Amino acid sequence: MRIHKMLRKFSGVSVIITITLACVKVPKEETFLPSKNAFTADAEHIDPATALLSDGFETCNELIFQYYNPKPARYSSGKNGLRKFIMSKYVNKNYPDSGYLNIRFVINCHGKPGRYVIHENDLDLSPTSFTKELTEQLVTLTTQLQEWEPNLFTTDSTSSYVDSYMYISYRIEHGNITEILP
Repeated sequence: MRIHKMLRKFSGVSVIITITLACVKVPKEETFLPSKNAFTADAEHIDPATALLSDGFETCNELIFQYYNPKPARYSSGKNGLRKFIMSKYVNKNYPDSGYLNIRFVINCHGKPGRYVIHENDLDLSPTSFTKELTEQLVTLTTQLQEWEPNLFTTDSTSSYVDSYMYISYRIEHGNITEILP
């Protein structure tokens, strides 16, 4: 008898819940429609018209591959050689800056770099601006890195060197380079 009363009580509650849910207005799902021409270039695209050191720089193809392919472009003496070069030349002139100085560029199929762009972020990854002299020094040192091995693209039957994007990210704390990525 007790179980029967409990079931009746719960069935009444479930009816009330069902009626309540039926009356709740569910908002219509909004659809995102991009504005005209919103996606005319890849996110990684570096515009030759606005990039640094674009004059005279030529790519081998219209398609520029990403840096993270199976045989990516790399500095000829490896990451340690790159780091050794930068650290032996960089001078912290009591810069107060902390954050990430990111330099993106293209390495063509012949291993030549060009089309440099700069992104500056604080340690929380918000856009910022570093001391002009610090930025100029690291851009100059980065552009002096000329010995690159291009990205090798391989299919089942062929292999060829291709153009690819590359980046170097300097983590800076109080003007000191604490890490160089990738």
